[in-house]
Amino acid sequence: MSIIKVLPDHVSNKIAAGEVIERPASVVKELVENALDAHAKRIAVRIERAGQRLISVSDDGDGMDPDDAILCFEAHATSKIATEEDILHISSFGFRGEAMPSIASVSRMTVRTRRRDSQEGVQVTVHGGIMQDSLPVGCAPGTETTVRDLFYNIPARKKFLKSNSTEERHITEIVSLISLAHPDIAFELTMDNRKIISSGAGEDLMPRIRDIYGRDLADAMIRVEHETERIRIKGYITKRGVTRPTRQDQRIFVNDRPVESLPIYRGIKEGCGPMLDKGRYHPAVLFLYLDPALVDINVHPAKREVRFRNEFELAITVRDAVAEALSSAVRNDNPFLARPVGEPAQAPSAEPEKDEEEKTAVATPPSAPAFRPRMFQPPQTGAPRTSFDRILLAAKVDYRPIGVLQVRTVPDLFRDREDHAEPVRETPQNYIAPSPATVPSPDMRHFPGREGLNVLGFFENSYIIATMKDGIVLIDQHAAHERVLYEKLLKKNKDTLSQKLLIPITLDLSRAECLFIEKNHEIFETLGFEVDTFGENTVKLNAIPAAMRQDNAGGVFQDILAEITEDGTFSGRTDAAKLAQAACKAAVKAHDKLNMEECSALLEQMSQCDLPFCCPHGRPTVINLSRNEIERRFGRR
Repeated sequence: MSIIKVLPDHVSNKIAAGEVIERPASVVKELVENALDAHAKRIAVRIERAGQRLISVSDDGDGMDPDDAILCFEAHATSKIATEEDILHISSFGFRGEAMPSIASVSRMTVRTRRRDSQEGVQVTVHGGIMQDSLPVGCAPGTETTVRDLFYNIPARKKFLKSNSTEERHITEIVSLISLAHPDIAFELTMDNRKIISSGAGEDLMPRIRDIYGRDLADAMIRVEHETERIRIKGYITKRGVTRPTRQDQRIFVNDRPVESLPIYRGIKEGCGPMLDKGRYHPAVLFLYLDPALVDINVHPAKREVRFRNEFELAITVRDAVAEALSSAVRNDNPFLARPVGEPAQAPSAEPEKDEEEKTAVATPPSAPAFRPRMFQPPQTGAPRTSFDRILLAAKVDYRPIGVLQVRTVPDLFRDREDHAEPVRETPQNYIAPSPATVPSPDMRHFPGREGLNVLGFFENSYIIATMKDGIVLIDQHAAHERVLYEKLLKKNKDTLSQKLLIPITLDLSRAECLFIEKNHEIFETLGFEVDTFGENTVKLNAIPAAMRQDNAGGVFQDILAEITEDGTFSGRTDAAKLAQAACKAAVKAHDKLNMEECSALLEQMSQCDLPFCCPHGRPTVINLSRNEIERRFGRR
């Protein structure tokens, strides 16, 4: 007896749905692309409860007759290709014939459609891959596809969906991408009866970029136009100095299809040249047009990954296009600057590079009011030590002849702190000790106390130098503040020190970013940002972290937003790496000038951390050099 069986259609369609339909955004993508292939001039998308309850896509395209409306639910039934040769010259968005049966197999689906030359339309209903009915109906020319209760018959798949805000962001992103490639088509996206995108049809791409991604990004872009014998490139890229910490704002289209391609990304990076900081990326919207025979889009059912016949040639062409556009912008902005135009000296490498994210930036915080020190002093003999003593003991470094630095660990001790109200001598504000080293002096401000921690000053505006009874303490201000913010994020602590702004900072962002901020504002509150949405593409910063410069706060906020939403998701504890990056961006940086009041606040918050000995990335926050170690270094022992 044979053990091999042919799977029923409804089973094979569910298996295919696992590849084609990953989330509600996948359904939106397939249905919108069907509308584009039907020559629609207006496409409206309606979403309820992040697509789990309802996804509706209506268009004014060609429509279908009753026979095609039924046949479209059959596996591998398509009007896009007919012969084997057609696969080598695909110009449509859909061609596999898997989308409609896959969606219908995991939802309750209804299609209402009518051709322009027909007097009436047809309505076809399919539940879980099983045809329910096909009835004549009156409707406007075009097609309206309604998908309800997505994954209702596959509970396991439904459990793997992210939060509603994350799924809505994916839907907004896919509609934004497709609308960028077709500025001549009107798009409308409505979520829970709220209009998110409403873009009219037009000939120019720039109004669509401004409508989708905001005025600030659009105004910072310059035109890219380049053509070779086999490749034509057009689009926009931001000027030098306008960068982001992730690639998510680099939108790439091949023959008007949104794709992801490492050779193209590599060409963009190398076209920007050595002036581009490591870990930074220029936002771009680039369209590449080439012979469909030179592109393989049949790599994956989602069709986001493509392969090129000659990736090296493609990377060189993209590099030249970007370099030419940026060089022209430099000459236009600086007419007296003589800058030769030519190919970059170094050709793009054949292997993709691994980019490292920049973890620090240089900034200077605003000055703070007059200093009133908070003192750290150990308790009397027999009493439990303070929590900051626990940090210093664990960070103590002793000398070993073999050169090994051993970090001692101690059990968690009590965290009682005693605040002293002893009068202090007035000294100049924002005192910074001379570089390269800080030398104690009678005028130096410190935390008084018989056996307490005495802050002497700062080294290179990056390290806090202090003394205690048994040695010298060095504290990395960036690593310490990063640890403080990271633990506040993990605990969702809203008591982060922030400064209110007399004049709020307004930022123009994309629709997807504004939607994410609106539904996840508590994430930014824990970092010290008080942010409100202000219109469709605008947010308003009412407060920023206390140690942050106001003139750079907008850029830092955008970097944090990009880090958190790099792949469009944020799920709390499972995204510890994103929390660490966000804390790193918001923390006080190396070379930031701190006054003694800010130093006092930082040390106090550090003493309350659960794991204060290292930053989220593993670097130490404090080093305690014992007296024995210092004397051995000087040959006294």
